[in-house]
Amino acid sequence: MGKFLAGFLLPLLLLAAAMLDWSLIPLVNLLAFFVVQYTRPKGGFQRKKRSLLLWSIVLFSILVISAQSIFYIIWIVKGKEQSISDAWWAKLVGFIRIQPWGSTSVVYFFVIQLAIALIAYLEVYENRFGWIPRRDSCWWSMLSSVEQLGSHLRVACCLLLPVVQLVVGISHPSWISLPFFICSCVGLVDWSLTSNFLGLFRWWRLLFLYAGFSILMLYVYQLPINFPGIFLTMAKFIGLYKVYGTSEWGEVISGISLVVFYFMLSSVKYDMDEMDSIMSMHESSLTEQLLPSKSGVRHTNVLLRGSVFRNFSINFFTYGFPVSNCRCIIAQ
Repeated sequence: MGKFLAGFLLPLLLLAAAMLDWSLIPLVNLLAFFVVQYTRPKGGFQRKKRSLLLWSIVLFSILVISAQSIFYIIWIVKGKEQSISDAWWAKLVGFIRIQPWGSTSVVYFFVIQLAIALIAYLEVYENRFGWIPRRDSCWWSMLSSVEQLGSHLRVACCLLLPVVQLVVGISHPSWISLPFFICSCVGLVDWSLTSNFLGLFRWWRLLFLYAGFSILMLYVYQLPINFPGIFLTMAKFIGLYKVYGTSEWGEVISGISLVVFYFMLSSVKYDMDEMDSIMSMHESSLTEQLLPSKSGVRHTNVLLRGSVFRNFSINFFTYGFPVSNCRCIIAQ
C-alpha cells in the first residue's frame, strides 16, 4: 500500500495539480513533486524527513484550499468585481485561473488538492502505525494485484524510456533538447558495442537531474511575469517557449514527452540503481576472471573482436542513421 501511495499516486496527483495552471501555487506543487521523487521511504532519520515532508504537503494543501475558498467567497460577495479578476497578484498566486482548462478547473483544483492532502496523511499514518491487511481479505487481494500491476508497469517504463527520451530529443530541436538526443546516440552506440540493453540508459542519472531542471525552467517561463528582454532573448535561444492553445505540435509533444520521461525515469530509478550495482559487481568479477596473465596471452578488450564492430554497424545503421536523418528533417 505504501509503495503505491508514495511511489505512484501521490507524485501523480502533485504533477496533475502543478499542470492545472501556470502560477505560484501549482509551482509549489511541482517543487513538492520533485522532492517526493528525489526521496525514498527508508527507516530511521530518512523516515523522519519523509514524514516532515508529508506533513508539509498536508498543511500546504489545507492552507491553499482555505485561502482559495476565502478568495472566492469574497469575490462572490463583492459581485465578481473586475478589479479583483484583473489583479496581477491574483493571477500570479493562482487565485484566478489563466490556463484555459475551462470553468471546471476550479473544481479540479479542489478535488486534486484535497486528494493530495488525504493521500499524504494516509502515508504518514501508515508509516507511523503500520497497516497490514489480512491475507484472506479483499484488501490483500487488491494490494497484491496493484503490486503485480506496478511491477509490469515498471518493466514497460524501462522498455519505453529510450523511445520517450528520443522523442524529447527530436520533437522540438533546440539547445535544451540537444542533451537528450546526444544521450540517445551515446546509448545506442553503447548498446551496439556491448549488446547490453542497459547501455541505452547511459548517463541516466545526469538526464534525471537535467530533465527536472528543464521542466522547472519551462514552467517558470510560463508564469504571468514580465521578464526582462535579455531573459526572453536567452530563453528563445536555448529553446524555451510559451504553451498556448495554438502552440505547434512539436512544442506540445516536446513538453508532454519531457514530463512523461521524467515521471517514468523517477518511477524506475531505484530499480536502475540496483541493476547498475549488480552489473558493476558482475563486471568487476568478470574482469578479475579475464585479466590477462603475466605472459599476456589473453586479450579481453571487446574492441578487438570483429563481431562487435559488425553488430555495431548493423545496429547503428539500422536504428541510429534513420534517427539522425529524422532529426535533421525536423530541424529543417
